[in-house]
Formats: sequence, C-alpha cells, structure tokens
Amino acid sequence: MPSFTLIIPTMGRTTELDSLFESVALQNVASLDCLVIDQNPDDRLGPILERWQSKLHIRRLRGPAGASRSRNLGLLHATGDIVAFPDDDCWYSPGLLADVSGWFDQHPEFGILTVGARDLDGVASGNRWPQDRCEIRAINAFRTTFCSSIFVRGPVARSARFDEAIGPGAGTPWSCGDETDYVFNLCDRGAKGFFDRRWYIGHPKRDMLSGEIDSRRAIGYGRGMGHVLRKHSFYLLGGAFVGYDLLRSVVVTFKGDLRAAALCLHHARGVLTGLTHSDIKTPNAQPENISVA
Repeated sequence: MPSFTLIIPTMGRTTELDSLFESVALQNVASLDCLVIDQNPDDRLGPILERWQSKLHIRRLRGPAGASRSRNLGLLHATGDIVAFPDDDCWYSPGLLADVSGWFDQHPEFGILTVGARDLDGVASGNRWPQDRCEIRAINAFRTTFCSSIFVRGPVARSARFDEAIGPGAGTPWSCGDETDYVFNLCDRGAKGFFDRRWYIGHPKRDMLSGEIDSRRAIGYGRGMGHVLRKHSFYLLGGAFVGYDLLRSVVVTFKGDLRAAALCLHHARGVLTGLTHSDIKTPNAQPENISVA
C-alpha cells in the first residue's frame, strides 16, 4: 500500500485539529506522515501534538502566514507516495485513504484524484459539479477541486508549487483559487486528474447560499477565481461564471433570500475584478523547522 503525506497548514484553530487527527488515526493505512505547518505566534498546538504523537507520525514545521506558503513548505518535506492537503477544520471519512490508495493502484494513468466534500449533516459542502465522476477539465476544475479533497501522486505533487500570491493569508486580494491554480499547474505539466464523489472528506459548508460568509469573503472568493482564470487565459469561462452568479442572484431573489442574492452579486463583482486586475507579487519568507515526532 502506498504511503501518505498529509500537509496541514494551521493558524488559530485547536479543537478542529483534534477532530482531524482523530479521523486520520482511524484510517487503515500502513504508512502515514502528518506535516503540520504551524503559523501560530504561540505554542497553542503543543499540547495537541503531544497528545497525538504516540498515535500518529507528526512533524511540526514553523511557517510564515499564508496557506500557499505553508503548503509549499510541506511539499519540500513531503516523502509520501500520495500527498494530500487537508484543511485544519476538515476530517476524513472512514476508510477514505485506503480507498484512495486502491484507486491510484487501479488507475496508473492518473496523477490526481479529487473526492467529494460533505458537512456534518451529509450535505455537499464543496465540489458541486453535477457529475459524480469525471475527468478534471478547465470547465469543471473550480467545481471539482477543493483543497482538502485533493490527492496527488508524490512525484506529481512535487513537480509544481502553489502560487504564494493566491489563497488565505497571502496578503493579496486573491483569497481563494489556490488549489485550482495548483491543479492547473500540474495538468500543464502533463498530469491527468479525475473527480469521484463516491468518497468524501468532511468540511463545514461555507458559500454564498449557506449564509456562513459575509460580503467581504464573497468578493475575495470571486477575486481569487477571476485572477486564476485570468492567469490561465480562461476569459470566456470567467464570463460564464459571472453570468452564472447573476442568474443565481435572480433565482434566489425570487425565493426571497435577498442576503444570498447580494452575496452572489458580490461574488460576480469579485470575479470581474480578478479577471481585469494586474498581478500582485508577494515576498517569500523563510520558515523554521521543528520536528515533533
């Protein structure tokens, strides 16, 4: 069975990380390495990591703020045959890693597998593409790639890096789209990706229709999407996303959900901004390596 490396950026959260570790400890795989990229200015993770180091192989790396910077640091240290990028507030469904391992064994032509995402109630919380199984293409990548649900063969994963100007904590207007940009980069290098909703990770639902985000985040999500589309010259697809947001706003307005309608408009505004705004560069920071186990 292939080995796994889980790259886990974290900042601010504690109990959520406990839940992730609990779900990981129940996975039936022989070799699993957790790379925790700690962006906290204090040692709040110390007690949690000490509690789990007897059950999991954990390495703690001190890293700078920014999810993409942290994941790039993790990629420098990742040794697994399969690399994953779980958020610190997600969890793995029972048997997931064994299923992922088996799928890669049966499909040597693919370098990337993405699975579904559900919240605690079993409702889809990401990857809302209408097909349950499909190859990942430009037209569906934003609806089939969700960072916590991405699994990549090790050599493929290490062949590219996340754009550190995109994603949470980047310090730029592009607060999402980092994982989709990374998948695009892998595909540009010849990797093939597949989406299969039979398996899933758990993650809280946060989108325009759930009421779990505000206008600032909706605009940031849109900007990130638009920026990635611009970066890869998918302008027509960007226009389609704007049109979809406008249509969705009309539909939910007729349903009486004016707040969701406004968030859809904010998201559309963000996509347009991302499609037309110039690139922003951010400096790289040097991380500190702290081995816990």
